[in-house]
Amino acid sequence: MPTPAKTSPAALVGIALEIVTAGGAEALTIAAVAQAAGVKGPSLYKHFADREALLTAVEIAVLQELEAILRRDTKGRTAVQRLRSMAHVYRRFALEAPHRYGMVYRKNAGDDPALAAACLFSAKPLFEELEAARVSPQQVLALARTLVAFLHGFVSMQIAEAFRLGGSVDEAFDAGLETIIGGIA
Repeated sequence: MPTPAKTSPAALVGIALEIVTAGGAEALTIAAVAQAAGVKGPSLYKHFADREALLTAVEIAVLQELEAILRRDTKGRTAVQRLRSMAHVYRRFALEAPHRYGMVYRKNAGDDPALAAACLFSAKPLFEELEAARVSPQQVLALARTLVAFLHGFVSMQIAEAFRLGGSVDEAFDAGLETIIGGIA
């Protein structure tokens, strides 16, 4: 009779998420996850082909987490109010967990169908609010891309402490956001 598994893929991803949260993707090694799980490193290869497969599983988990947070924390009576709120929720997620956020857009999702599906899943709340705001179906994808590019670029620069010219970073965020979604209302 085979020995029962000491851990599951989901538990290993949870451990990997904690390692990434503390030290970033660079800290994530098969050995570190195995040690934290109390198993030998080679046993992880039953669940993940290599470190890259584990990193992809972590990225998918972060995208799923982001989708849940966007749904839970976005507030507002109108779709435009919810879009503004969603942008602030996204920014807060990135700033509160920069190493976790750093897993998002880590690699080209087109190379992995599961990762591509997770990216689409995490974008659903945005698509839904753009549709609720009566953005034309032909413009939803373009506006979603523009908004996500702004959000990702802004928070990536803020995490890197790249805003050094003075002025309020919060005001700059709101001004950029208003430039993109201000015409929807």
